[in-house]
Amino acid sequence: MTEIIGELVDPHGILKYMTGVADVDAEVDLYDIDTVEWVAAGDNAIAINVDSERCLIKYEVWNGPPPPIDSWDRSWSGSVRFASGKVVAISSYSGDSSYGAEFDLGRPGGVWGVRVHRKSLAHEDFTPELISFALLKIQFWPAAP
Repeated sequence: MTEIIGELVDPHGILKYMTGVADVDAEVDLYDIDTVEWVAAGDNAIAINVDSERCLIKYEVWNGPPPPIDSWDRSWSGSVRFASGKVVAISSYSGDSSYGAEFDLGRPGGVWGVRVHRKSLAHEDFTPELISFALLKIQFWPAAP
């Protein structure tokens, strides 16, 4: 049975339009990754098209593929390679970039299975302070060789 071996709720949150998650040591332009859907993986990065003004991210690393989650609005699965094994969320707004907390996957230079879940909070269900607020859960596990 697979188990979660590390997790982090990014205490920074992301303000104004998250563009994705990238390796902390790699030079990556998230806009070069074509997000035909709302998520796409490239080398050392995952482009995530979140049009919400605020976003909260929870990272998880598992020792194998985590069980599926059906209660989120959207989900995407794929694989990605991270050179350093450390990732950070990036947002861009009006030419400025900001960064979330660094999350260490536990090993450098590996290919990871990844699943991104998204839940958008809507005004009919929550107070006005939460309009345009998205929750992301990003799960990683070592990919099979």
